[in-house]
Amino acid sequence: MQKKTINIKELALKLDLSVTTVSRVLNGKAKQYRIKEETEKKVCEAAKRLHYSPNQFARGLKLDKSETIGVIAPDISNPFFADIIKNIEKECRQKGYSVLIGDSDENPLFEEQMVERFES
Repeated sequence: MQKKTINIKELALKLDLSVTTVSRVLNGKAKQYRIKEETEKKVCEAAKRLHYSPNQFARGLKLDKSETIGVIAPDISNPFFADIIKNIEKECRQKGYSVLIGDSDENPLFEEQMVERFES
């Protein structure tokens, strides 16, 4: 059973801190903003204990970049394309990117629809 994660607002509320303070600590900017070491430690410990995980979708909206790459293959069951996709995914993971994979089944209409979905 997967443990429930909490969002940054819930974490801040539990710690009686502002979302801004919690965000700065979690982004490694505590010293830059002169946040006390005691507060930094409190936030980090609580984040770990409460299974805090950043919402990548919200982060992408805030930064105006998703760090996600879309790959559309004509047939992912073909070992040639499967191998290429595997290597793309491996390289992207090492650089902190996520990969969305689509199989167009060699159908230009499906491919066009996937491109539109990936863009949105």
